Amino acid sequence: MNRDAIGIVGVGHIGGSIGMRARRNGSAVFGYDIEPARLAEAIEYGAIDMAASLEELYDRAATVVIATYLDDTVAELERLRRAGRTRAALIIDVASVKKPVVDAAFGVRNFVATHPMAGTERSGIRAANGDLFETRTWAFVSSGDPKLDARASAFIASFGAAPLAVDAEEHDRIVAFTSHLPQVLAWAYGRQAATHSSEIFDPLIGRTANELLRLSRSGDGFWRSVLRANAANVEPELRALANALLEAADALLADDDHAVGRAADLNRR
Repeated sequence: MNRDAIGIVGVGHIGGSIGMRARRNGSAVFGYDIEPARLAEAIEYGAIDMAASLEELYDRAATVVIATYLDDTVAELERLRRAGRTRAALIIDVASVKKPVVDAAFGVRNFVATHPMAGTERSGIRAANGDLFETRTWAFVSSGDPKLDARASAFIASFGAAPLAVDAEEHDRIVAFTSHLPQVLAWAYGRQAATHSSEIFDPLIGRTANELLRLSRSGDGFWRSVLRANAANVEPELRALANALLEAADALLADDDHAVGRAADLNRR
C-alpha cells in the first residue's frame, strides 16, 4: 500500500475534482470506473495518474473515495462488507444522502460517510475542477472512532474545505430543505420558463431566476436515487412550499395586502 496514494471509484465531476486536487497536493491517484473510456479521459484531463481494477485500487491506495451515484455507492459498500477487511486506512463516500450509506457501511472497516457541499449542474470529467471544494462545507458522519474521524477531517481539510461533523438523519433532514427542495423547484421553474419566449426575455432574467435556470439544467441521473432515498424528508418540504405559493397566489388574487405581507415575511424561519 502506498501511504500517499488515493483511489477513486467513479471518475466523474466530483471524483475527478478530488483527483485533480489530490494530485496537486502531491498524491498518486488511481482511478476505477465501470466505463473504461472515462478512465482514459480522466488521465488525459489530469484527474488521475493511472487506471486500476477495484482490487488493485483497494490494495494500493491508503485512502479510497467512492464517488458514484447513491445506489452504486450503497452497492459498493455492501460488496466491501461481504468481502471483509481492506488495506485502505480510510474509505469515504461523497453521496448526498447519508442514512442509507451509513446503514450499508455497517461493519466496513475504516469507513467514514461524508458529503461535500459542492458541485455544479454539470457532470462528467470535463466538469471537474481542482478548486471545487475550496472554502466549502464538507460534512462527515462520525464513525465513533476519534482517530478515524481525525483522519477524515484532515483529508477534507487538505482540499481547502471545512469539515463539519453531522448526524446522518439530521443531515438528510436538513439537505432535503437546503439542497434537494431547491433542485426540484429549479426543474419546475425551468419548465415554466420554457413556456415564455421573446427577444427580450433573456435580457430581463434577474440573478435569482438565472440561478434557478442554471440548476434546472442538472440532469436527473444523479438526482433520481437521491430524491428517492430522501423522499420522506423532501416530500413534506415540497408540500409546504406548494402551500406557501398557493397562499401567495390567493392573496394576490384577493388583493389582500396583509396576506401578501405574510407570504413575503422572510423572518418566519
